[in-house]
Amino acid sequence: MSVLNFFQIRIENTNACGYKCKICPREKLTRRIGVMSVEDFLLALERVTPFEGIFHLHGFGEPLLDKNLPQKIRLLKERFPTSKAQIISTLGVNVKEDYFFKLADAGLDDIMISLYGNTKEDYQTVHGYDGFDLVKHNLQLLSNVLKMSKPSLSCYVKLMLQPFEGLPNIQQPMQALQFVKWVHSLGVNVIESDEPHNYGDGRKYNIPKSEKTCPIITGMRRHILHITWDLNVVPCCYDYNSSICFGNLRENTLDEIFSSPSYLSFLKAHKTGDLSKYPICLNCEKNDFF
Repeated sequence: MSVLNFFQIRIENTNACGYKCKICPREKLTRRIGVMSVEDFLLALERVTPFEGIFHLHGFGEPLLDKNLPQKIRLLKERFPTSKAQIISTLGVNVKEDYFFKLADAGLDDIMISLYGNTKEDYQTVHGYDGFDLVKHNLQLLSNVLKMSKPSLSCYVKLMLQPFEGLPNIQQPMQALQFVKWVHSLGVNVIESDEPHNYGDGRKYNIPKSEKTCPIITGMRRHILHITWDLNVVPCCYDYNSSICFGNLRENTLDEIFSSPSYLSFLKAHKTGDLSKYPICLNCEKNDFF
């Protein structure tokens, strides 16, 4: 498989996170916690050249914990000037007043804020972290960037506006409306969050769709490349523990990885429906795109 077949490349700059969200199986994480070095980041960029699609610089962690994130975005834009750079963040990290200006100046195109709960109490209930006031403060800092002639930076908050079975009864209509109005007053867009997903064997929010073929085989997900902070190539973002590794970019090219026995065995298992060697896939909803 050539890099030209991918329209999106997701590079996990870190899998570290200070949150304990109910929707996230972080308590089951057993792989090593780390941050991708600048040297490894450059190697990843070298391996995926040429490419003109979208880069996501986040993974199973909080990207703002990476102190080298602005530098990495700048290096990315120098090598891939026509590509888009995006991150998903909780915003629950203490940063300096000019931090988001630095991200914008480096070339960040999009930042999506994942936010569950529109009051301090609801936020802590879902996220397991008393970070609501900090998130609001950082949203105001982001608003300053948007108002200071930085039209290239797009920012939106992904809110859960409807109650969901399995989560606490949050998002009261009046409170949600007031919070949405406040976010809009900052010049930040709001979209409704997707329903929580299973993360493979991480959660059991939804009924697995055993009759469906994995979209990594037949759907849009086959065009998304996932690289962990330690340069492993894994099938998708739901494999939070990187339990399925096709190869490592430090040792192999992409062509070698996508012709490896590990990758070919994965394909065969999903085509035949025998997922006994891939327990994380058994509980997956097989959603086509996220």
